[in-house]
Amino acid sequence: MRRRGLAGIALLTAAAAAGVVAAAAGPTVEVGVSRRGFEPSRIVLRRGETARLVLSSGDGEHCFAIDALRIEKRVASGRPTRLELTPERVGSFSFYCCLETGKQAERERGELVVTE
Repeated sequence: MRRRGLAGIALLTAAAAAGVVAAAAGPTVEVGVSRRGFEPSRIVLRRGETARLVLSSGDGEHCFAIDALRIEKRVASGRPTRLELTPERVGSFSFYCCLETGKQAERERGELVVTE
């Protein structure tokens, strides 16, 4: 049992160092991703507030990635992907579909804004 507790602490410490900590459900933001882009393309959260993003696609596999927060989630068509996060840093963070290139990659972009 003690070993398991130490592993959990190590995981939380790594997540905190990345600026994101998983926590209980708070506000839910539904995000659609398609070849047309993300909807909404701008997400505003408050620092320290836990949010649940529900990512969905109806036109194939996509990805939701935020490099600055070390987040990368695959989004399969017809199957919602849930992501709980608590941003610990204020700022603007670009998100994008990591599966696209060229002009298509330019369409599949957005911004996560974290305020005080």
